[in-house]
Amino acid sequence: MKRQAARRLTIFAIVIFMGLYGGCAKKELQPTAPGPGVPRITNFRIEPPVVDRGGEVTLQFDFRDIDGDILDVYLGLKREVADFTLSTGLRHTIISRGRYLGQTEGTAEETITISIERGSAPLRSQSRGFEGGAVDPDRQREEVGGTRVYEVFVIDKRGQVSNRLRARVTVR
Repeated sequence: MKRQAARRLTIFAIVIFMGLYGGCAKKELQPTAPGPGVPRITNFRIEPPVVDRGGEVTLQFDFRDIDGDILDVYLGLKREVADFTLSTGLRHTIISRGRYLGQTEGTAEETITISIERGSAPLRSQSRGFEGGAVDPDRQREEVGGTRVYEVFVIDKRGQVSNRLRARVTVR
């Protein structure tokens, strides 16, 4: 009897753990295999490629979607190197919703503000701190510079995810 109760308790604990663990897991949107109606992007670039802290840059990429149903443009910070501090794996954020709906091909253009500071935000709507080691606390925020690698992709109304492209910008 005690053995059966212990077994039930163990199974219950495993089920609860798996439910919580699965709910907290980071879901990464994977690109949809190429095919009819799946959006594709090419030629991702950031202008200017070198920017002062707090400056604005223009993100541009070419897109093609036969259905003309691109709904969201996502941007993520894949890697950041600032004064020997490395951050990776930051969550993707929607930077445009519905702006390219109805267009079958063209050039997408979005503007963002870029800064590299301790506790800075890579996008206007997202806040975060550096992961990993800290920047020298004696340095002023205005002195921190580095390189960022951004990744972009789009999703259409049917939930199909385009390929992903990366580009870098240097912040001085």
